[in-house]
Amino acid sequence: MPFDANEEQRLKIIGLGETSVRKSYYPQLQDRMLELERFHALLDRSRELIILVESASKRIIDINATVCSLLEASKESLLESPLQQWLPFEVVDKIRLIEQEGETKGCCLIDTVIKNSQGAIPMEFVLQCVRFSDLDYVVILGKDISERKRAESKIHTLAFYDSLTHLPNRQLFNDRLAQALAQSQRYHKYGALIMIDLDNFKALNDTKGHHIGDELLKQVAFRIQSLLKEGDTLARIGGDEFVVLLEGISFDGEESVLHSEQFALSVKHCINQPYTLLGYEHTCSPSIGIVLFNGHDKSKETLLKQADIAMYHAKKLGRNRVCQYDPAMQESVEHKTLMESELKAALSKQEFVLFYQPQMDENMNMVGVEALVRWNHPHKGLIPPNVFIPLAEETSDIVALGTWVMEEACRQLYAWHQTYPNRFLHVAINVSARQFQEASFYDTVSLIVSKMKLPSSCITLELTESLILENVHEIIAKIEALRLLGVRFSLDDFGTGYSSLSYLKRLPLDELKIDQSFVRDINHDNNDAMIVKTIIEMAQNFDLHVIAEGVEDEEQLMYLKENGCRLFQGYFFGKPMPPEEIERLYM
Repeated sequence: MPFDANEEQRLKIIGLGETSVRKSYYPQLQDRMLELERFHALLDRSRELIILVESASKRIIDINATVCSLLEASKESLLESPLQQWLPFEVVDKIRLIEQEGETKGCCLIDTVIKNSQGAIPMEFVLQCVRFSDLDYVVILGKDISERKRAESKIHTLAFYDSLTHLPNRQLFNDRLAQALAQSQRYHKYGALIMIDLDNFKALNDTKGHHIGDELLKQVAFRIQSLLKEGDTLARIGGDEFVVLLEGISFDGEESVLHSEQFALSVKHCINQPYTLLGYEHTCSPSIGIVLFNGHDKSKETLLKQADIAMYHAKKLGRNRVCQYDPAMQESVEHKTLMESELKAALSKQEFVLFYQPQMDENMNMVGVEALVRWNHPHKGLIPPNVFIPLAEETSDIVALGTWVMEEACRQLYAWHQTYPNRFLHVAINVSARQFQEASFYDTVSLIVSKMKLPSSCITLELTESLILENVHEIIAKIEALRLLGVRFSLDDFGTGYSSLSYLKRLPLDELKIDQSFVRDINHDNNDAMIVKTIIEMAQNFDLHVIAEGVEDEEQLMYLKENGCRLFQGYFFGKPMPPEEIERLYM
């Protein structure tokens, strides 16, 4: 075929055109390809999953490397494959839902789990419909939220669980109690609230350390948990306080009482078993209170309060006991609370008065008095000390009351010394353990003695054996310091506590006071008679005075005199009486 010059020219022109185009657009194409490579490299380094899905077919169009890593699959196997093959059904279902609703703007969040060889990984996906070149797509962004879930779990644990025993705390327990009341209301079944308090737990903490106390709490929690059935709840709501919630016990009230008591006795028995606490052997006892509920007849607060009242009643009865709540208990608590409130105001209102009981020598001469406080209540009249003194000792009121008694007794004694200068009397004043242990007690006594200008030797402070045994070295130091002022000391109610010869030898005392429980039956009980005789002989051997209280008849008086007792106190000589009556009868 002959060569066509025109054709050659045409090809040259076309070649020149293509070269020109390449020279014009190739650099731009290279830049665009480089930009795409950089962008894909950036996406591949993202920690988030990025998936582009074709809306119509639900097939994967594009992904980043993180998707391959999480799903443990190659990019080739993922591209063009159905989305539901790789992601949980709820993600695909949510895409269909937002497409139906036409939510092409904004985002949709969904939490789910993806499983791979590492386990179940919690994920958060963001779904958004987009449109490119007249085609609909869905962009899926996924994020591993394991750290967030762990943080949420930790926050939840801190908010609702006890950090030591890992039991539900008070807040979570209150929620479960509310649910239990609702269930009880719906099904008309009884439930029970069981309050458990460890006896003398503070003493263990104070003597062995908090790490030992914590170990006991953990072991107690484990033991109680072993007794629970499914649906029951054990919580720690205080330092050494646990509470058990028993649900759906029975339709019958009596059967529920029996069941809850049997469970509580099982708890008591398991807590009573010996413990090994980091090498230290220990035994423990609980005080347990129970209250039943049926529906919403009582509020959560009322139930917890009543269980607490029953528990404290168990403590009052001697500890290591189980008590069912009784309304009479609450009346007693409310009465006590009212009395506490009135007692706090009684001093400022000057409602206390002192009565005095004479102390006699063997010649029937009054040599002194014991000051005994009475509460002259505006509505109830004179209240004896055995009613309000224990209550005052539970609070700080006994300190202020004790100071007032000492001041008033010394003031009265000073008045008698001024009025009857020939009668050298002494006054015996009871001192509570809490009052004596006050750091300021020495200063208080010293100030009162100097202010009243009394011979300090006419003041006798009566201490109980239980006080002396608590901290012997400190007690001895304080007694010796006060004796340097001239104050005398008497050991009250001798023989009823844990006195021993070693204590009597060490204590700087002046007098022993024989308890009236021994004096009462010395004429009828040989054991009491022998105890009294032994105390008198022992006091003489230690060069101590001895005074017998509770002398009520002449026969008792004669026996005491015959055995060497020289000081006496009791109804035989006179009851406690106002100072005016003392003056009229004895001065």
